[in-house]
Amino acid sequence: MDVASDRVNWVQSSRLRLLKEMQERRALGELSKKEAQRDVAASAVQNASRELAMIQQHCSRTEAALYQHLMSLDNLSSAALDRHRLHTEQLAAEITSRRQMLDDAQIAQEEAEMAASRTRELWVICSAARDKWQQIEDDVRRAVETHSEAAAEIEADDEILLKYARGSLA
Repeated sequence: MDVASDRVNWVQSSRLRLLKEMQERRALGELSKKEAQRDVAASAVQNASRELAMIQQHCSRTEAALYQHLMSLDNLSSAALDRHRLHTEQLAAEITSRRQMLDDAQIAQEEAEMAASRTRELWVICSAARDKWQQIEDDVRRAVETHSEAAAEIEADDEILLKYARGSLA
């Protein structure tokens, strides 16, 4: 069975783990930045929605006041009707502008959410890679310790055998 800890030494595994930790920290920083951008975009949508509602209310009140004014006139002149129509068109243009701002903010929010999601996926991958290399480093360290202990035991056994072999020859 091909095991990664059998192919690398402790220094290599430690360096790779450190590299993976740096990549994970960088991905986490990027994730934090993308989530902040997502939050700003969500706030922009809320503000645009609130502004649209306010301008719609303002337009409704203004139109009602204009109609009241027209109804109170004894003589309807074409100039008064033109002014009323122009003012109504300006209000409609303002509503259209605010709707466009809301649509743009919603698109920006969706893009920010997708970017944050992709960045979160990247961070999860980097985190898993760091965990994997931490495990490999631990496995290599245990293998080195086990090998060192076995080598020390063999050396101690060899010394004992040499001592007894010399004692029996003497």
